[in-house]
This record gives sequence, C-alpha cells and structure tokens, in this order.
Amino acid sequence: MAAVIIPWNPDEPHWDGPYAADVDAVRRAGVVRQRWTLPSHLASSHAAASHVSPSHGAGPVITTERGMDVWLVILTGPPAAQGLIGHGTLAVVGGTAPEDEPVTPVEIDFDALLAHGDQLALPRLVECVPGVLAADGRPVVIEGADEAAMRAAWREAFTPDVGSLDPAPGSLPPTAGMRVQVNRFERDPDVRRVVVAHRGAACHACGLDFEQRYGLDGGDLVQMHHITPPEYVDADYAVDPLVDLVPLCPSCHVVAHSRWPRPYGISELRVMLARSGFLRGTALTDEQLAAESGAARILDASSDPDAP
Repeated sequence: MAAVIIPWNPDEPHWDGPYAADVDAVRRAGVVRQRWTLPSHLASSHAAASHVSPSHGAGPVITTERGMDVWLVILTGPPAAQGLIGHGTLAVVGGTAPEDEPVTPVEIDFDALLAHGDQLALPRLVECVPGVLAADGRPVVIEGADEAAMRAAWREAFTPDVGSLDPAPGSLPPTAGMRVQVNRFERDPDVRRVVVAHRGAACHACGLDFEQRYGLDGGDLVQMHHITPPEYVDADYAVDPLVDLVPLCPSCHVVAHSRWPRPYGISELRVMLARSGFLRGTALTDEQLAAESGAARILDASSDPDAP
C-alpha cells in the first residue's frame, strides 16, 4: 500500500494548536486529528524527484485514499530541526476545498509524534530512503521498497513506552495491524509511575513482584488495573491514580478482564488463586487438603472482620 510523505514548515500556521501539547496528547490518548490539504493527485517520489510535473507523464499519479500511511517530515529551519517527526493515517479524504485550487482536504489521525529535537535527522532519513523527498518540497507518495525503508527508519527513531505490548505506530504495514479501543487510564505511563510509587510493583492478586523478580527494570512492567465500575465513568470522569488503579501482573490482568461488563475484583482473583493448583480428577493428599482448608479459613476471616 502506498504512503504519503508530507513536508511541514513549523513556522507556518498549519498545525492546529500547540504541537508540543499534541505530542503529549498522542502519548496519553493514542491519536490526535489534524486537518491538512494535499494536491488532488500526488506523484510518486521518483516522478517528483525528476522535476517534471505529473501532467507531463513523469511516472504514475496516485490519488489519496483513506487508510494510507502519512509520514511528517520537517524540511525547513536549521539543520538540527529537520527530519522525520511523525506518523499518522488518512482518516478523512475530501471536503470543501478552496475554489480554483487543485487540492484535496484531508484529516490525518497522527498516532505517533516526536518532540522537536528527537526527530530522525534529515541526512539519516535520506541515507535510509535515498531520493525519497521531492526537490521542490511537495508531498510525494512512496511504495514498495521505499515504503519498507521508511518504516525501518521510523523504527530507528521511535521508541514505545516501557512495557508496551503493542508495536510502535507505523512500524508495521496497515494490513498487519488493527486499531482497537483501550482503557487509556490503564495505559498512561505517568499514571503508572504514580501508582507504582504508591502501591509498589507487586501484583495485588498473586503477589508477583516485578522488581524483585526481574530487577530494577522490571518495576515499570507491571500493568495497571482500573477498578472503578464502568457506570461511574462518564465524560467528566477524572482518574484518581491512588484510588482507581491497582497493579496486576499480565496474567491476573487478563483474568480480571475475562468477565464483562464488571471485571473480577482483586478479592475474587485471590479466591481463584487460593482454590487453584490442582489438576481436575487428581486425588489430594492430607497435607494438601489441610493447606486448602487453612487458606479458605484465612480468606473467610479477612473478608468478615467480625469473624472469631
């Protein structure tokens, strides 16, 4: 599938809102939508590099389509500011265009943005994808080997959040992935740090301590489980990291969410764990039966403060 490279001049009022704020918004919410205009027909990168207009037959002419990858590249300003800085997909193609201008309005869902200064430097980008930029700075389309090289360059520039199980946006072809809704409260890295600092890095169900098991780097890998009932989450809801979230290991987290709409609670997970450990159809020894009975008494006592 073809992808579009869009040159961007940060000094022009094209980006809607502060770019730095959107870098953080993408990290938290997953996507930021921006309006743009593209030429109605885009030339391939090879045609654009030949300095010949597409109307004169210099290579194929490609029409933008919904779902195409978009790569944002800064070509202006000081050399240190130039380079590959963002990835997105065309979410909307078409709309009201200025009269007598051969352009197509589009809306782009940017799902990965780098802060200024963190972009893949332009010389490195050109080294990875030779001749991919138009000589006159126009948007161009890349396909085949150039598109694969662009993805490889992006993987070099973009680093996912620690503990992320998802591939970096743009690192795989569109056909290799799909966009799904996730609970952003459970994925917010800043919220994770607050919860871990308050509650520790151990799973609140099974007790697995990531930092103890895997070392200092493991503390950031425990997942966050949102315990607030869904009926209390509305448009005005604001998460309280110290009340609404608890650390769970990935295994316990999956089990918690295996029930819908109300996930299993932490106490329910602990009961499951206490009753587990034996294969169906096996005979238990007296010691195992005694241990299981003792665990049940402890759980009953912890759940009933008035019990003797």
